[in-house]
Amino acid sequence: MIALADPDLASLAAYVPRVVSGDRRAWHELVAGLEPHLMQLLRGGRTLGPMRHNVDDCRAVMIDVLERLRRDDYRGLRLFQPWAAANPGKDFGDWIRIITVNLARDHVSSRLGVAEHANKRMLTTLASLLPRDDDDRLGFRPAVTSEQLARELLEYATRALDPGQLHALRRWIEGASFAELADELDLPTPRDADKLVRAALARLRRRFEGQTDD
Repeated sequence: MIALADPDLASLAAYVPRVVSGDRRAWHELVAGLEPHLMQLLRGGRTLGPMRHNVDDCRAVMIDVLERLRRDDYRGLRLFQPWAAANPGKDFGDWIRIITVNLARDHVSSRLGVAEHANKRMLTTLASLLPRDDDDRLGFRPAVTSEQLARELLEYATRALDPGQLHALRRWIEGASFAELADELDLPTPRDADKLVRAALARLRRRFEGQTDD
């Protein structure tokens, strides 16, 4: 996420005491002020990976942030003042960025790695990621050897790979070409997408062989 200080975003803290005291108009004014800042944070940051180019994904996270603040009589928003007191030198903008980053990560996880039906092909391929002497090319789709291994690798992939690598690996498993991946991820050439998938596979294999300290 963008980490530069934003005085306009920080100034929105003035609405907090009004909102939590029951001023409904102040809430609507806070939302109107927050929305453009949240969209800028989401579209300009890296947490969403390639999803940052999708307005619908950015808006979904923005709505999640606002709902987190509003839910249960503004329970989330009420946490700002204690947080600010415990973090001298930090402002409302810093607090909002932390919330936004966390919810953006949740959104990426839900889109790429949570639903069981979306994981079936991932599990099938990851289960077969054993080192092979003839694995010089990426065109193989071997048979399942261990569902437990697959799940362990999937959990590790979701946690350890950056969003771009995870997206590329999933789409490759689904059958996307490197040209399609390059287009989806704004990469210069299909060769760059090839390298991204290879890097993801190499990291998973290192994990399986116990050669990484992740």
